[in-house]
Amino acid sequence: METTVQLVIVSAAASVIVAVITSALTKRAERRDDLHRRELKHYRELLSAISELAVDGTDKNKANVRFAHAANTIALVAPQPVINALMDFHEEVRISNTNRTLKGHDAKLKALLLQIRKSLQMPFSDIPESFHFHLIGSSTPNELT
Repeated sequence: METTVQLVIVSAAASVIVAVITSALTKRAERRDDLHRRELKHYRELLSAISELAVDGTDKNKANVRFAHAANTIALVAPQPVINALMDFHEEVRISNTNRTLKGHDAKLKALLLQIRKSLQMPFSDIPESFHFHLIGSSTPNELT
């Protein structure tokens, strides 16, 4: 075989290989981006449902159903540390938990938020010791004690 023919075959094969690799990497990035969008959508729904429970004047039965739906479906996209933090939060806020406190609620909510933020791979670092968050609503803090 002539050198020119060999060079054409090698060039064509290299082009095909580059195209296949580029396509595979693009598909992988698209899947990762799609999962990230789905995670964000689920997290937004979960936090909205939790927030709704803190606001006076909302239908608490509807808010509880919304929270239950959001919590139960988050397992589709959330990593295990987020699910564990969510279950810990749920255990703290359950009405049947006679030992629930505002401090416990806020600590479990903080842990949940930190895990969510970690799973979203935010472009900044959280400092758990100084991270402070509590729900803002029209409910009084004494309702949890």
